[in-house]
Amino acid sequence: MDTDPGKLLGSTALRSSLSRISGLFNRITCRIRRGSPTETIEALAQRRPLNDQQRLILGELGTSKEGARFIDEKVDNMNRAAFHRFAFLLNAFTQLLFVDLAAQLFLPVPYLKVVLVGANLLLAALAHIGTRRHFRALLAGPAALPPKRRWFGLRSNKRYNKAVKKQSRPYGRSAWREKTLYQPAYVVNALTLFLGSQFIISPERLIFPLGFIVDKLTGLATTLVLVFDVWRVIRAGDDARRAREKQVMVYRDLDI
Repeated sequence: MDTDPGKLLGSTALRSSLSRISGLFNRITCRIRRGSPTETIEALAQRRPLNDQQRLILGELGTSKEGARFIDEKVDNMNRAAFHRFAFLLNAFTQLLFVDLAAQLFLPVPYLKVVLVGANLLLAALAHIGTRRHFRALLAGPAALPPKRRWFGLRSNKRYNKAVKKQSRPYGRSAWREKTLYQPAYVVNALTLFLGSQFIISPERLIFPLGFIVDKLTGLATTLVLVFDVWRVIRAGDDARRAREKQVMVYRDLDI
């Protein structure tokens, strides 16, 4: 066992730094830390207002295996929507300050920047609405399904299949948003960052060496956000696939 004080101190400092970075990242993205149901509920209470009755209901829900899975799924949905909100706000800020696609490509579209910034803000607002929707769904709790059969098991219950289909709809909508809205938006952002990187004020108009510094910082900022957008394109595709898989799993419970 290695007991070198220098190595132990370095390892402790590294873990402390990573913990601080993780905490800062969670605060910026409004990410809710997930763990046991009790830990998740406590972390949720730091982000969202929960009264004593809601805490009690969620605590009782988390005592069962299905309830704990439900809480974890809804909090994961909230985290994903909150991260989309952060990502599109970051892209809106980057498009405003560091991208001028019309000027770079000599396009006669003076309001293109306004359109790109507005589209990102609109998607951020949509993601914000998603966080509130998932929070309301968490407080509402899992919907109980009616019995599969009725009349002493002699006839199928049509209400059961309707309830199962209703449970599958949120997964289908989530897959549609990830695949049709969020993923193409990240692609467009990445392309515009690659093609139209330029500070809001042209570096040529600034005094040397200020123009040189601004030009390099613009390239660095847009490159980092470009890599981030490419990563989000991949993640959005994975999230859409997982949502479709969950939708299929729900449909397997149909009484046909």
